[in-house]
Amino acid sequence: MSDFKKQHPVAAVSQVFETIKQNFITLIILFFIGTSNTEGYFLYFLAAALGLSLFAGVFGWWVFRYRVKDDELQIRKGVFVKNNIYMSKDRIQVIDITEGLIQRLFGLVKVEIKTAGGGTESATISAITREEAEALRTELRKKNGPVSAEAEDGFTDEQEEEEILDTWKLPNKDLVYAAFTSGNFGLIASILGAVSGQLNEVINEETIEYLYEILPGFNNVTMIIMVVVAIIVVSWTLSFLGVIFNYSDFRLQKTKKELIITSGLIERKHITIPFDRIQAVRFVEGVIRQPFGYGMVYVESAGFNQTQKDRSIVIAPYLAADAFSTFLSDFLPEYQEPDYEMTPQPKVKFRYIRRPAYLILLVLPIVWFLLDYGWLLGLMLPVMGFLGWLRYRDAAIGINEEYIRSRFRNISRTTAISKRIRVQNVELSQNPFQKRKQVYSLSTTVASGAGGMNFEVDDLDKDDCMQVYNWVAGNVSVTEPDDAVEEMINSDQAGSHF
Repeated sequence: MSDFKKQHPVAAVSQVFETIKQNFITLIILFFIGTSNTEGYFLYFLAAALGLSLFAGVFGWWVFRYRVKDDELQIRKGVFVKNNIYMSKDRIQVIDITEGLIQRLFGLVKVEIKTAGGGTESATISAITREEAEALRTELRKKNGPVSAEAEDGFTDEQEEEEILDTWKLPNKDLVYAAFTSGNFGLIASILGAVSGQLNEVINEETIEYLYEILPGFNNVTMIIMVVVAIIVVSWTLSFLGVIFNYSDFRLQKTKKELIITSGLIERKHITIPFDRIQAVRFVEGVIRQPFGYGMVYVESAGFNQTQKDRSIVIAPYLAADAFSTFLSDFLPEYQEPDYEMTPQPKVKFRYIRRPAYLILLVLPIVWFLLDYGWLLGLMLPVMGFLGWLRYRDAAIGINEEYIRSRFRNISRTTAISKRIRVQNVELSQNPFQKRKQVYSLSTTVASGAGGMNFEVDDLDKDDCMQVYNWVAGNVSVTEPDDAVEEMINSDQAGSHF
């Protein structure tokens, strides 16, 4: 592969669709706002932007070249600014193969090559054939050096590394259950924003009076309830479809050096996760799934310049809580589950119960004064108190010689397991309210994506915090805290956390 190669021309169109997908919500909002306030002129601007995107995509495809030469991947690209990218084989950690909607129509795939410190966007080949992708993947995994005895016998190191040792599949029944119990209502705000541009035209006095006439018993309260229910139903439907599209035919495979994930209905993704990049494992039980005894398994992977959204990788979208230990032993046997030894003391139980209600107590008088039915916000106080009790009940930390297991809850309950050598830092913080109770918040951080992932447990006793602090420092057998650390904790140097 020493000669430069071009992508398939579909790469030009694929780039345009990728831009639209990344900015879909923004385009919808701009469409509603623009068409209602610019008398249709926005459509001309939108058409011009799409034309420019297609023009840039065509020229981007024309100048894009790639090849493997001298033990490195070389990429040339750029329309106005020329970019030459050189990625050594030794630095390449992950080679992902994805079949997007456009690529699948033409029998093509997209290849993403990731290094420990490189950006994925600059190492993306958008449209080549499956055969070319597999040949490129094999070539990049091939290491220069002396030929081994296994290679002389016809069995190469690359083949040994890619041998499938174990496989886990998500059954279709569990996929449907996962979609029903997703609880992902993050699209609500986006839907409200998209609809807000048309509210004045759709919901006005005439419309409301008409509804009063044709619907007996219809009033302001029922209208608010109807709007809220409609938003929840639409958001839940979109969430349901999102799970189906993302995790359809989900398959997790284990090889000697990495995990391989294949999933997707419209966009078929092929993701590889090297074991030496995994920093922590998380089991997240949503408020809808936990009563049924199910959750989702993530891994935190270092490097790759991942975005905030994509830095955690799902390796099991729907898994029974009582099967988590078996799942770990099959696919991540090096991760152990220490017994929980440290929990918040009973003296802080009411701190946990009160804390989620503080914001509502501050906002309630204002909402009550401004809105006729603002007092209904007060009905959330018992719910917030129950959430606080759940947080108190679930908070726990366990350690052994090499692992730490943290359990905590924001809305969902999270169990995180990480190795001591993967812990980047431990932070002990204490606000003035915690100081009266002589308790601290303890946060451990592991590398995840281009940043870090924090696992925090609130209101722990000083002795428990010191035990974890010394454990991270390697002094697992030390029962008395180090004098310098003791002095730091007892001083005002401990950070504030609210």
